[in-house]
Amino acid sequence: MKTATNDRTALADAVAELIEHLHHNFPGIKTKTVSPLEDEDIALEIETPPQFLPEDVEAWCQRECISLEDKYEVYILPLVLQKR
Repeated sequence: MKTATNDRTALADAVAELIEHLHHNFPGIKTKTVSPLEDEDIALEIETPPQFLPEDVEAWCQRECISLEDKYEVYILPLVLQKR
């Protein structure tokens, strides 16, 4: 049972860190969880304001998620969309 709790804590910490860094680097961004597509621990839909290119946000997210995977051993899928 401790393992499941530790896994959830690691996932929560990783997601919190990702969202904090996203808001710091891309003010006005919106995030929400969505159903994972494959074997990810969690998937996040990330909606960018018009002043940011989705490609730039996606590239940043990929680098950040790789770092968080190494740190927390969790797999986060960022799904970046442009705000309409």
